[in-house]
Amino acid sequence: MQKQFRYILIFLIGGMQAFSAFSQAIQTIRSPENQYSGTFRLNPKSDGVKGTPYLFEIPPMGNISLNNGNVHDQVPFNILLETNTVYIQTGGEDSEPLALKNWQWIKTMGEDERLFKMEFVSGKSQLVEILFENENGKYVALHSKTLVQPSGVRDGYTGPQYDTYKHDIKYLFIKGMQSSELKTNSSGMKDLAGEKYNELKNFIKTEKLKPENPTDLRKILIFLLD
Repeated sequence: MQKQFRYILIFLIGGMQAFSAFSQAIQTIRSPENQYSGTFRLNPKSDGVKGTPYLFEIPPMGNISLNNGNVHDQVPFNILLETNTVYIQTGGEDSEPLALKNWQWIKTMGEDERLFKMEFVSGKSQLVEILFENENGKYVALHSKTLVQPSGVRDGYTGPQYDTYKHDIKYLFIKGMQSSELKTNSSGMKDLAGEKYNELKNFIKTEKLKPENPTDLRKILIFLLD
């Protein structure tokens, strides 16, 4: 019954003229991605795994621009970092996620706006979060998730142990075909700020910012470079 309902839903989406361009940009999940089907609602304590291979624990709402120029608003999405694949859910939280193709950019909604694009980094096309961009180049966040196994030895005295998805973020400055890493420690912030370092320290303290957080680092870059 669920399978029949899924096909009916996809058919209806494809038949609606207002969303015809959008429906051409999505495809149902097929092997090997089908192992992630439904993981928008992944129970973090199920099957001995904590966390999710997707970027977001809870899929945010986003505005999505397609290559043909059409922009679709308030679409729930998530990003499977291992394959740089964007998934959307067009039929509510109980619908099967659909793989999105032919997209240009995705922008989250809310106070801390976040922008995602594909960029050529380290010799290949990768999905990145754009933090700041001007005529000199762009600062981006490169997200990754790694499944880490418990380090302790399981015995009868310890509680449950889980494999855990660890979220790592690498910050880069991209100019043309070249890229360099931006460190978020005190030394990296000093190199970034230069003569404005004391001003930056006061700004970080006043605003209670954490440079290792992408939304906070975006505010720092705007403060220094805008």
